[in-house]
Amino acid sequence: MNVSTRRKPDFSGNSEALRGCSMRLPKALRITIHVIGTLLFLGYVVLFVIHSASAQTPSGRPPMPNQAPFSESNVGTTTAGSNNVSQTGQRAMPVPQSIVDQARDQAEGNFGPLIRPRTSGQVQEAWDYAEDGDAVYVTDLCEDCTYKVRTREYVVTILELPRGEKIDRTDIGDKVSWSIERRGDRRLAVRPASYGYDTSLVVYGQSGRVYPFYLRAEGVNSHNIPDLVVRIAGSVQIDTPLEVPMGNDTDTEKVPNKYGKNTASVPKMDLPASSQVEDAIDGLVNTNPGTPEGDFVAEAKFNPDNLRGWGQYNLWGDEELEPVTVFRDDEFTYIKFGDKWKDLELPTAYVVVDEFDELVNTRVQGQTFIVESTQKLITLKSGFKFMCIEYMGA
Repeated sequence: MNVSTRRKPDFSGNSEALRGCSMRLPKALRITIHVIGTLLFLGYVVLFVIHSASAQTPSGRPPMPNQAPFSESNVGTTTAGSNNVSQTGQRAMPVPQSIVDQARDQAEGNFGPLIRPRTSGQVQEAWDYAEDGDAVYVTDLCEDCTYKVRTREYVVTILELPRGEKIDRTDIGDKVSWSIERRGDRRLAVRPASYGYDTSLVVYGQSGRVYPFYLRAEGVNSHNIPDLVVRIAGSVQIDTPLEVPMGNDTDTEKVPNKYGKNTASVPKMDLPASSQVEDAIDGLVNTNPGTPEGDFVAEAKFNPDNLRGWGQYNLWGDEELEPVTVFRDDEFTYIKFGDKWKDLELPTAYVVVDEFDELVNTRVQGQTFIVESTQKLITLKSGFKFMCIEYMGA
């Protein structure tokens, strides 16, 4: 019986046997490990290169306002301290505070309001039931009144001053929300920018009057019809310098005017002949038509011996109102217009008191226009025409 025994190998001093029996990885696994390691190394190198390039390349965005453009000279510079001074010694441009505020607001979602054009559906329904005169407001001229005006957004309102007035200047309380424009001598166009507020408007006239207005702006949903025209009824008079010379260039002389309103050459009235005096007296005594009964002033007796002043009046103004002769007594001033009487529109007479015109009573007797005053300066006015009559006697 053969019994085989297994001998324990002796590895002492036998290096070949040791290497031959050592553990070895499969070849495919070794190749895979080498490839992965190479790829990891290459990836690290690529990332390093990209990082270095981005750190040295300026941003592609345009520079902010008041900020210098990017260039190679300022790439990589850093600010030092609170003085914004770069490493090159040049002072860096600060970012405007407005941009900082805007960026902060936008970071919080606040991008500001967006103004859009008005949409449809903003027709005021109150106009469907308006009467013809609802949008025209007529008020009387008043010394101590404030004129109240209702306006509306997207609607213009015309303010019309009395006849004869001319606008000198205006003052308005809210210059931002209201537009005021002149339209001629006595009209203003008023436009509110929106609705829900009010203001005051003061208009100064060349007549010396002051016109205060209260303005209120309402919206398209208002139940009230706005005022399209606000008209102040009545008329005013503007005192103008009396500087219109009249008469021919001959037989004139310089007239000193103590009122300081005129130094023009005016004709000096000739002394009437005795026949003219008799005609003047006859025109006052025997009138056609006769004097109405009960007219105490017209029937008042006068003394012909008190008539005087022929050749002592200076005239200036419009030729259409030029009288033939002027004379007076102790109570009245008598003005005769001659042949132009039949075509003449009778003027209104004013007397000058403290350099202001005051209305005075007048009447007609025959062909004589009688002014019931003996003031030294009398003004006749008819429309835009005038005639100044100044007594130069004692």
